[in-house]
Amino acid sequence: IHWHSEDTFVRKNKDLPAVSSHDNMDEKDPMLKTMPGLDFEAYVRADIATFYGKVPGTVEEMTPTFSGQAGKFVNMSPEPLALFWKANDGSLSPISATIPAFASGGTATFPGHKFVFVKLGSEEPLATCSVVRNVSVYYYDPYSSQKDDSAFDPARCVSEPGSPSLDLAHESAESKQKYRAHKFNFAFAPLYKNFTGGSEWLSMYPRNKPRHPMWRADHFGQTHHIETRETQFHTDPGAAMTRKRKLSMGEMRRNHERDNMELAEFRHPGVLNLTLRAVSCAPRAFEIKNFLSDVEVDHILNHVKSLDMARSTTGEAGRGHVHTTRTSQNTWVPRHSDLLLNSIYRRAADALRMDESLFRTRNADEFPELPTRSSLNEDMQIVHYKVGQEYTAHHDFGYPRGNHPDSPSRSINLCMYLNDVEEGGETAFPRWRNAETGEAIKVKPEKGKAMIFYMVNPDGNLDDLTQHAAMPVISGEKYFLNLWIHDPIRM
Repeated sequence: IHWHSEDTFVRKNKDLPAVSSHDNMDEKDPMLKTMPGLDFEAYVRADIATFYGKVPGTVEEMTPTFSGQAGKFVNMSPEPLALFWKANDGSLSPISATIPAFASGGTATFPGHKFVFVKLGSEEPLATCSVVRNVSVYYYDPYSSQKDDSAFDPARCVSEPGSPSLDLAHESAESKQKYRAHKFNFAFAPLYKNFTGGSEWLSMYPRNKPRHPMWRADHFGQTHHIETRETQFHTDPGAAMTRKRKLSMGEMRRNHERDNMELAEFRHPGVLNLTLRAVSCAPRAFEIKNFLSDVEVDHILNHVKSLDMARSTTGEAGRGHVHTTRTSQNTWVPRHSDLLLNSIYRRAADALRMDESLFRTRNADEFPELPTRSSLNEDMQIVHYKVGQEYTAHHDFGYPRGNHPDSPSRSINLCMYLNDVEEGGETAFPRWRNAETGEAIKVKPEKGKAMIFYMVNPDGNLDDLTQHAAMPVISGEKYFLNLWIHDPIRM
């Protein structure tokens, strides 16, 4: 894999480099600045003028018309709790089945929404959190509860009458440590927000930087160029790769000793040139036209027709539930399905400058420093939208369950469009930073196109601006592919 980037850097290697660690493949992001009094480099928001190649201070940023935001809810109690959304009529709807003790969960929300922490197995409310604009993190703290509106802090949930007041002195050393970590984050968040120019602290301090490389998006239209040996298929191999068993690790593994890729007679010779173009700087998002050939797209769709599609769910991976905000259907396609699909996974790894072994089960000598040999990605998720179906604005990431500096999270989505949509079906980012409009930027579905967006900023904080929506299909249908990569590992 070879790559180079417009006005940033040039890299050339014959072999795919090992890039699971944050190293000097990129020059340091200039917006990483050390916070006073802390050994922490925070990702400071760039002046909007720099996105247009202009002098800082010469361009005025637009305010989004969309008022949604992230909602992170922290359970600082020693027992697991459920989180409910409270409607105007007082009825409760479940948001998260369980938020473990001294952990967090969340959802996309709007100012004016109310959420209630509830004991498991009951609807007995313990505290109510009222969402206000530009405050994304809310704490239920039974050791230092806020029971009235005096000196009101919107980040602290108001305890209900009769809810318990606990004494930290009676807790274990481990519980005390976890509680104090959240208290530190409570104090750290406003310092971070002020230092960065307005970013909400959604992660847990201390937090390490992302382990995976990130393409730079310093200005709109910035391009990066990739050469990969994973060339496109011009003819479907069909019977040439038919098998009843799944691919072995050896069959999925890239062989650097071979001159040609597998099934070379069905593929274009030489190398495949791909261009990434920044469509948004904050959030950091790129499109790659012609990432897939028509033959590859048709192969994926034909493969999907042999699988059962189920109603799409919302929520974190493995803990989803059906909701009216997401009305599509989906299924999953693993890498070991066949050699053509395997080549697409390897091409995706190349586009992200990651070793393909991180996208499968690995041998003991491949990244032995990682605590697991499992893949860092989820299987490809294929989503089908009919007319009127959509997924309202949401985040793909999950909130940290503990305070480990490498707490795993979804960090990258490399998604692909599998057909041209007659009307609608765009991927919209309603909170992108720009100086032109308060409306969302929309990426149009085009057959074979890919898009990359990063859900974690260069300092390790979750990026609230990655809130995005699958717009309703107005005419036709939409087939879409998600490939989520976790950092630093997938649990």
